[in-house]
Order: sequence, then C-alpha cells, then structure tokens
Amino acid sequence: MGVTVSITNQKGGVGKTTITFNTAIGLAEQGYKILAIDNDPQGNLTSAFLEQPENLSADIFSIYSDETVIPIQIQENLFFIGATISLSRISESDFDLVFKLKEYLEGIKQNYDYILIDCLPSFGYLNLSALNASDYVVIPVKPAPFALRGLKDLFDTIKKTQKRLNPTLKIAGIVLNLLEKTVLHGDIQKVLQEEYGDYIFNISLSKGVKFEESPAFNESIFKYAPQSKQTQQFNQFLREFLVRIAL
Repeated sequence: MGVTVSITNQKGGVGKTTITFNTAIGLAEQGYKILAIDNDPQGNLTSAFLEQPENLSADIFSIYSDETVIPIQIQENLFFIGATISLSRISESDFDLVFKLKEYLEGIKQNYDYILIDCLPSFGYLNLSALNASDYVVIPVKPAPFALRGLKDLFDTIKKTQKRLNPTLKIAGIVLNLLEKTVLHGDIQKVLQEEYGDYIFNISLSKGVKFEESPAFNESIFKYAPQSKQTQQFNQFLREFLVRIAL
C-alpha cells in the first residue's frame, strides 16, 4: 500500500505548493510511482502541472461528489488529480465530506508508492479530509514572527484528528522554507528548533527566485535551474523525506 502524505500549514505563503510540486516530480524521476492531489480551490498545483488547467479531466471535486475519478498521467511514474474554484462550493457542506477522500484513496493506494496532497491554507473540512486520509504530515514553515503561533494551532488540529479520526497519523517533520540570511530569520529558526527539536528537518530551503517561479513555467526546479543552490538543497530534502517517510 502506498504512503499518503499531506503537505499542510494553515498559513499561506509558506511554499506548500512549490514543495509538493517538486517533491512529486523529484520522486517520480527517482522511479517511485507518485499520485499528486490538489486539495485547494485556488488550484495552484493544478496550474503548475497543467499548461491549460481549464481542461482538467481529473477533478477532486468529483471525489467529494461521489463520482468516478481516473488520475491523469503527467509523465512517467507521475499521476495527478487537480482542483478548480468549484471545490470551494462544497468546502464546508457536510461533515461527511471528511471521509470521502480517504475512502477513495483506500481503493487505489496499492497503485502508488507515495500520494502527496497539497492542502489549502486554512482550517476546515477540506483540510480535515486530507489529514484523515493521510499517514504522514509534512509542514512547511516560513520563519516569520507568527510562525510559532500557527504551528501550535496546527499541532492542536493534528492531535484532535489523531484522537477522533485517524489515530495512525504521524508528523514526518517541519521543513523551514524561504529562509534568508537575516538576524530575524536566524533567531526564529533557533526558537523553532528549540521548541520542536527532532521534528525540524535537518535541511532548510533557502529563499530563491528560481525556486519560487519555476512552477509558473510548469517546470520543476531540477529542470528550471539544475545547477542552483535551491536544486542542491531540494535533493537533500528529498533524501531526508525518504528517510523520515520510509516505505
């Protein structure tokens, strides 16, 4: 059975989509069979994977509507289910929503090594649905003044999910993203490491224009800037990801 991983943080602008996009492509290019899922009505991951997202044929909206969905193939070993703004219409419709993604994935998990879910930046049934369907959580964090407050709220949500819905859910780790060489970022990084210890990934991802803009050109960082510092860091991130989330 494949391993399902939610990439989540209720705060926006922390790089969830960019990390999900590059993780999916990076692992697929290493030979792992990957299913990436956009669980965000904004559809940013969909726009990253598809040059014409309006022609999406595998929509997560259909899963929540109890319809048949066949993932589309992006490249060798990489499959995808996208999202459009229509997802916002059912985001808070009924608590039964939180079970539908898990039920769908249980029928296809055996076809994949890893299933990666890109989550929307908020709390609610859609995020709860992703947590309920997942084996692990990866939390991207931007070193910012309110990062600790946001992490505490997210950990509380994960604990409630473990208690009430998904007792086997685990936190794979917190990855510091968009890190800059400033005194403020350095101080926040130290506080986060002191507070969360082994949860913090050993590798941090530096802020870089090419890393942030590559999804807009439908290209991974490996192809868009193969010799960049961000590519080297992300390769290290993938190695640590595989160690923390071992099949």
